[in-house]
Amino acid sequence: MESFFSSVASSTDAGARVKNMRWPASLRVGHTTTLTGRAIQISSSGLSVLLDRTVREGEIGLVRVDAFIAGNPVRLQARTSVVCCTCVGMDGFRLSLRFQDLDDDAQTAIDTLLRAR
Repeated sequence: MESFFSSVASSTDAGARVKNMRWPASLRVGHTTTLTGRAIQISSSGLSVLLDRTVREGEIGLVRVDAFIAGNPVRLQARTSVVCCTCVGMDGFRLSLRFQDLDDDAQTAIDTLLRAR
């Protein structure tokens, strides 16, 4: 299994590369299916979400995360592909998503989420 959440940076920079979080998230797969869950981890290259159902590896979707950082709303909306989907017991399924073709707004939101305390 490929992991893009492991940090290859120095130990002083490692915290800036991967951020744990708990924000509402949704994944739209296809034109009509929207799955809701929560984002639990983000890096500059991808996102990990918990959902209540499985999604096939390689599936392309649109992920959305709504967060509040220092009292300001931050919305991340980006095109992603499913790298892996793992059952995590009663929590549902953990999906590792890789960002694709990020626009400026999405990159700004990712940077904001990674810097948040």
